[in-house]
Amino acid sequence: MTTYQGPAVAFIGCDEIPVTADLAIHVDRGLRSWAGSLEANPSVDWFDDGPATLRLPNGREGEFIATSGAAGSGNVAIQGSGPAPFGDN
Repeated sequence: MTTYQGPAVAFIGCDEIPVTADLAIHVDRGLRSWAGSLEANPSVDWFDDGPATLRLPNGREGEFIATSGAAGSGNVAIQGSGPAPFGDN
């Protein structure tokens, strides 16, 4: 399993949000997916818009959707869509 833990930037609508990411690539029957969690300022509304983009310090980007999280906590679980912005693709 390939993982990434560290800083990133989430683009949600017109907002650019610094986050701390904890991400992993999972392989199930040959299919790869990526998911994890993001931590940001508690004022971020992760569920205000649809899909968002995550950019890592290496410049790679990946789309994701927020799947769960408590309002006002700043923490959210995410599910990636398409290639992961980390690891070997």
